[in-house]
Amino acid sequence: MTQALNAVGKQLAGKIVATQFVVLLVASLVTITIFSLQSGLGVLSGGLSAVIPNALFAVIAFRHAGARANKKVVQSFFVGEGVKLILTAVLLVLALLVTNFNPVWLLAGFVLTVIMQWIAPILYLKST
Repeated sequence: MTQALNAVGKQLAGKIVATQFVVLLVASLVTITIFSLQSGLGVLSGGLSAVIPNALFAVIAFRHAGARANKKVVQSFFVGEGVKLILTAVLLVLALLVTNFNPVWLLAGFVLTVIMQWIAPILYLKST
C-alpha cells in the first residue's frame, strides 16, 4: 500500500515539475516575442530558480517508501525541503548578482513557477 502511495506521490511530483517547466518555457517565449530576448531570458532564469530546486526536492523526498522506512521518509522530506530552500536562495541571488537581467523579469518568472507549483496539484488531483 505505501509503495503505491509513494508511486502516486512521485508521479504527481513529476507532473508538477513538468507543468512548471512547460509554463515557464511558454512564458519566456511570449516575453521574448512581446518584449525582448533579455526580458525573456530574465523570466527563464528566475523561473529556473524555482523549478530546479523543486525537481531536486521531489527526487530527495520520494527516495524512500514503506512502513519500515517511516523515519527515512520523514527525514527525506525535511532534507529535501531544506535543500530546496537553500538552493532557491542561492540560485536567485546568483541570478540577481551575476546577470544583468532586470530583477522584475527574474521575479516574474520565479513567482509564475511558484504559483504553478500551487495550481498544478489541483489540475492533476483526479488524474493520479
